[in-house]
Amino acid sequence: MKIILTLMKIYLKIVYSIIKLFTKKKNQVFFISRQTNKPSLNYQMLIDYIKEKDKSIKIKVSCGRVAEGLNKLIHSNKKNILKQLPALFKELWGCFKYFLLLHKQMYYMATSKVVITDGYNLIISCLKHKKNTCIIQMWHALAAIKMFGYQSIGRADGMNPKTAKILNMHANYDYVLSGSDAMNKPFSEAFNTDIEKVLSIGTPYIDYLLNLKVNKKELLKEYPELLKKPIILYSPTFRRNGRDAIKDVIDSVDTEKYNLVVTLHELDAAKAENNKKAGVLVNPKIDYPSLLKIADYVITDYSALMIEAAILKTNILLYVYDYEQYDEENGLNINLFEELPGYTSKDIKDLIKVIDKKSYNKKVLLNFREKFITNLTKDSTEKIYKLIKGELKW
Repeated sequence: MKIILTLMKIYLKIVYSIIKLFTKKKNQVFFISRQTNKPSLNYQMLIDYIKEKDKSIKIKVSCGRVAEGLNKLIHSNKKNILKQLPALFKELWGCFKYFLLLHKQMYYMATSKVVITDGYNLIISCLKHKKNTCIIQMWHALAAIKMFGYQSIGRADGMNPKTAKILNMHANYDYVLSGSDAMNKPFSEAFNTDIEKVLSIGTPYIDYLLNLKVNKKELLKEYPELLKKPIILYSPTFRRNGRDAIKDVIDSVDTEKYNLVVTLHELDAAKAENNKKAGVLVNPKIDYPSLLKIADYVITDYSALMIEAAILKTNILLYVYDYEQYDEENGLNINLFEELPGYTSKDIKDLIKVIDKKSYNKKVLLNFREKFITNLTKDSTEKIYKLIKGELKW
């Protein structure tokens, strides 16, 4: 594995040194991502805003997910890499397409003044870029509830230390955008960058959530049963192993009194279907922000969606049955019991009691909201635009 990655780096460096001979376009901004195959909502909002404000700015976009086999190989913590190779060989065409995409991305990278990324990207971190290229990390999650990046190297969901070193993980960022002052330190650690480079100006997605309006009746046209009772949304973090918490929640919710909507990773969806009962809806075809908006309660665990729910002022309950184990294996950046006291529990029955008694204290939620979302003034997109404009002038 080490040899393959090293050879790939050498090849990319040689090709990029030639591509860099092309002239940089002063007014060009490049959006690059391997999170999705098309621009995220964050990206699209910022792109549309830039086009509206200044038509002279040229926009280039290249989004392409890494083939899953290659992704597993890169992030593997296992010493026996041979076990990962079958998954890689199954997706050789996907790997080849991604390899070709890297060349297009290198060209845009070399010819753009400002580059926006929303995750780790090979060509950003591994290659030496032209002077005055400004690289902005606009991380795809609103907060770092659980550890990631350099914080999680060697942990259960983290990258192998040797691989991280070879890939020069999360390097070359000029700015990192965070959603709050409280997240600046975790982001600084995760990206291994100076805290002065972390700007708590938020992302366009925060503006989107703050401005979100939903016609509940229209939204639930295909699911009219959800209009009849309060909605409890359960959306846990995906786990490969461990206790079947999905069954715990389904068994504990009285579906005579509540609608239970469960949103899960596709590999977990079968568990919910197996335990399904009347009044339970699994993975409905409703866009996620709108679902968070109409829910009366959101039950999750370590997911950053708790921040999204907080922005929308939707009541949050945290079911963390494996808290100590999860913290030890994956690492947490905040103490959930301290940040949401009374609404964080290892026992689902405690949380259901809060719902039944209608005793949720909104002040606890609002304190959490203000701490973990600094910029609640609906101008994050404008602030990022001004940051980009300032860099384009250099």
